[in-house]
Amino acid sequence: MKARSFVLVTVLVATLVGAAMGESEFLKKFKRDYSALDMDLLNNMGEQAKVKNFVYHKDIATITFKEGIIHLLRYIDGRPTTAIFVGKGNVKIEIPSHVESQALEGITKDSVVDEDFEVAFIRMADDFDLRLKEKFTFEPKELKWKMFTISKQAHGEQFFKPIIPHFYDNYFQLLRSLYERSRDGYFWIDFNRYVFSFDPNRPEQVAIDYELGVSDLIAATGAAFQRKEIGIYDDHQMSDIPYPTTMIDKRGAIEMGGIDGFALDNAEVTVKLVLNADSLRFISLFLPAILKEDSIYFNGQAVEYHRRKDFKHIGIILPEYHCRGDTLQFTLWYKGKKFERCLPYVENPQVCPHSFTFTVPERFNYYMPGMSAVERLDSKRDRFTVSSSNQYNDFYFHVYASDIDTIPMPSDVGIMLNFLKMQHISRRLVRCFVPDETFRTSIVDAFNYMTTYLGSPPNTFVEYIVPERTVSMPGLIMTPQTSCATETPMESVGGFDVVAGDAVARQWFGTLLRPASDRETWIADALPQYLSLMFLHHKQGATYQANLISRRDSIYTDIERKRDIPLAAGSRASSRIRVNKGVWLLHMLRFLMYDLEQGTEQRFLRFLQEFAMTCRTNRFTNKDFVGLAEKHYGQPLDWFFQQWLYGRNLPQFKVEYKINGKGDEYFIDVKVETKGVDPSFTTTVAMRVVDNGNKQTYLRETVSGAQTEFTLGPFADKPKEFVFNEFYSVLSKDRVKKK
Repeated sequence: MKARSFVLVTVLVATLVGAAMGESEFLKKFKRDYSALDMDLLNNMGEQAKVKNFVYHKDIATITFKEGIIHLLRYIDGRPTTAIFVGKGNVKIEIPSHVESQALEGITKDSVVDEDFEVAFIRMADDFDLRLKEKFTFEPKELKWKMFTISKQAHGEQFFKPIIPHFYDNYFQLLRSLYERSRDGYFWIDFNRYVFSFDPNRPEQVAIDYELGVSDLIAATGAAFQRKEIGIYDDHQMSDIPYPTTMIDKRGAIEMGGIDGFALDNAEVTVKLVLNADSLRFISLFLPAILKEDSIYFNGQAVEYHRRKDFKHIGIILPEYHCRGDTLQFTLWYKGKKFERCLPYVENPQVCPHSFTFTVPERFNYYMPGMSAVERLDSKRDRFTVSSSNQYNDFYFHVYASDIDTIPMPSDVGIMLNFLKMQHISRRLVRCFVPDETFRTSIVDAFNYMTTYLGSPPNTFVEYIVPERTVSMPGLIMTPQTSCATETPMESVGGFDVVAGDAVARQWFGTLLRPASDRETWIADALPQYLSLMFLHHKQGATYQANLISRRDSIYTDIERKRDIPLAAGSRASSRIRVNKGVWLLHMLRFLMYDLEQGTEQRFLRFLQEFAMTCRTNRFTNKDFVGLAEKHYGQPLDWFFQQWLYGRNLPQFKVEYKINGKGDEYFIDVKVETKGVDPSFTTTVAMRVVDNGNKQTYLRETVSGAQTEFTLGPFADKPKEFVFNEFYSVLSKDRVKKK
């Protein structure tokens, strides 16, 4: 079907689109109200009052306006949506969740908020104005230059405006709450370098943001969690997020074109959502900003919606409210000169079926899982369908021009690995070229290594290896042959084997993962990387440790730059933290499960095997990951995950030891001082003792609190070497000294 015509209306820099047959009265009002939210404040008529000892409670925040002047502005339906306070005030917020207090401390260096302020900027769609008017007398007054200047210098307006892409459009979120104005409505306050917000239409309604630098235009989210009355504060339960919608199906037709085959000429995509909220009229969909929509239909009729041209967020405005359990069907027509993530999505990361028909230029080759045979339409176009028994949380594909050779290489389990050889990728034409032998051998070796421990990839009997980087899918290993990983300094940390291992590992731990929420993001990021390191350990040995140390140093750098927040904070943690700290968590778990006496890691391998089966067939949470680890470890691991999954900060060990002889036996007295972590910190540390006959003894000891002392032994022969933190069993910096 061809793209439908659409009506384009510009409000500020926004794109507001109405039905093809004309705008409803509601959309006209919506656009007027949207403009009002951005009305210039100078000389804006509003209401002003002197306030004293006014206390306002919003969820877990207690906001005290001790003394000053408050100005109410920007009225919609007779009530203000903006307030500016100048005077003396205070905000107190006690974070009820351990993981979120740790996240906030990672950014602000404090796990609570207790801030005096002199200027506060407020946007609201709740009863804040009514509560004020119950206690104070307001009079009509324009906002004068002095107060306008003070508010401008505080930057509160800057952080709220959708002039820089946020995940949501703040104006849209405020408006949708205004139309249901209640005590439970939207509230946003900027004070000093903090922003506290409550949005009833976000999956996690409460958020505390913090301006990291004076010149920063976007505040980073330090803490986010559900409203107080839901009462989910336990670290293990934080993944139980009430997403407003769940995607249950994606299907449609996509036409590709352009001189490189990457242009999305026309997409007609139908998505089905089921409602989880009690009732909704405003629906959030997301589409990469590079893809421009023409129109959206709901149940066969054009529907009104709002989207700013540089935002992923699309706010759909339904003709009426729908209730929990209802299934909604939307058809979107869109296009783009390039594509990233080519399909619409929602906040909820649940997997769903995908089924599409692709029409493509005849001279290009497309690769994606579940492809049918290619059908020739005419002299210029081909067509094929894509439908798989797998369900994906994301769907990707790759395109290449003609002149492709396919080099088949069998794996140990009989699955054929088909390497696509592109003429434009060669040593003569590109820098950092990975030689064919290195490229193919490394991928085959990584595939064989992982099938040894994880079995064959799910529902895959043939694999295509694409020599450019995007995202691997089942049956599609995308790894760059133009990688600089074979050059110094990458050689010292594993070279191309790390790149190949990561791409191969995503056959098991990639887009088939079924995370319950954003809080499991670290697993998808770190687990393929750690499997690549296990492959590296198998193939290269010592380079594995060099890679770990490089990642450790990167984490310390992020800590110094106030970027260290818990892994369980999800995508709020930087991708470097998610990958590097996640890799270290898995490494520590591996050697925690390691059998020191037998020198085997069967428990960890069995854990990986069971998790591989679980995470692609069932929805999983961080709690499930922890429970499975405890099952294979055989003991509770709260002490481990409290620090490394739900906590932050890294220990620093100062170790002193002395070798003593008592009769015919020898002992090692060890004192460990621990800094940099909470006093409740505890961990087990692996150690190695070597005697004069080079006999090696491996041991574990528990280290906890600020200082721990223990004695190792007895040993029949005098030890000549003592190694603390063998295998790098703990992510730490150590100073070890013999007394």
